Amino acid sequence: MAAQLTRRERERQQHRREVLEAALNLFSRRGFEKTAMAEIAEQAEFAVGTLYKLFKDKNALCRALILDTVQRFERALTAALKAPGSELEKLERYIETKAALFLQHMPTARLYFAQTADAAFVPTAGLNEEARAIHREMLGLLESIFRSGIRKKLFLNIDPRMLALGLEGLTNAFLIELLERPHDFSAETMADSCKTIFFERIHLKGE
Repeated sequence: MAAQLTRRERERQQHRREVLEAALNLFSRRGFEKTAMAEIAEQAEFAVGTLYKLFKDKNALCRALILDTVQRFERALTAALKAPGSELEKLERYIETKAALFLQHMPTARLYFAQTADAAFVPTAGLNEEARAIHREMLGLLESIFRSGIRKKLFLNIDPRMLALGLEGLTNAFLIELLERPHDFSAETMADSCKTIFFERIHLKGE
């Protein structure tokens, strides 16, 4: 059983959440470069000194904000994959959950892609080691579900690691497009399209 936090630890965590929320609000409205630590402190209603006790600098705050979102994704996506159902149902639920989460955390996604030049090509480019480890664990869980589905003859006998990477790459590509053109698509439409493309054979017949 996890150790119970002290009152001071609970207060520190609450202060940390309030600072992250204030920072995200300002980054979304003013941009990362134009936002000063003093403005974040004012928005969160803390002294600047208190802010620096929580985060070394603005870059550390940004990394913490992204890691916090990655951890939220991990909890929700792990729950989606481990809930009852067939392997296909688990994977479809994963796609739907990921699209909904991305839409919910769009401001953090925009911040991440704005601060990480290679993120559109390498989704883990700007993540720290803890966040990269979470990504590896998620890929491993996807791989295990594909492996189970292959054993049950639900999926083609393709390397389950390649299937996991393929699904991850396809969903990320759709979500980046949603980020760039939010008025042209919905998360639900893109999730449905992703499921159709990945789980159904597409055969383009010649005339």
